[in-house]
Amino acid sequence: MIKLKSLLSEKFLGFGFGAGKVKEQQLPDASATDIMQGLDRDPATGNLRDTKEFTLDQLKFDLLVKTFPRNYNQVHFTRMQPDGKEGPYYKDAVTFPNPNDASSVIGDMESLEDWKDQTKRRFGNVKIILNPDAKESWENVKIEDDKFTQDKQDADSAKMDMLKQWGTTT
Repeated sequence: MIKLKSLLSEKFLGFGFGAGKVKEQQLPDASATDIMQGLDRDPATGNLRDTKEFTLDQLKFDLLVKTFPRNYNQVHFTRMQPDGKEGPYYKDAVTFPNPNDASSVIGDMESLEDWKDQTKRRFGNVKIILNPDAKESWENVKIEDDKFTQDKQDADSAKMDMLKQWGTTT
């Protein structure tokens, strides 16, 4: 079990009685990465709830279309796909995270294969978690890999440092 100490103790809030006491709350087992990414694991099995897990090599475009039935309905245009056939590019596509602040729209087989190639070159055959029932669009696809998560945190930190620097020089 993880013990989480409340940052808002009675002392911090300015209440007199019990000042300085810190309340502890028991949370179910979860890794820091899971908590940071908002992943919901079943404590009994350790599996993610309402999600589908694949390795990068297992992920195929038709699987993506089947997993997200609310997406991939509006064809924007067609173009040649890696299988040598003409195929649709969808307007209502799912976005995949990149190890920086950006994301990639995966509107067809070509864009998925490009994203997979770039990701595999940097991080290997990572675990992909698809959550078609996510509340927010950026939560639909998660990458479960320590190096990917660290690169994303480093990019976020660098962006924050630059924003702070711009804010203090003008």
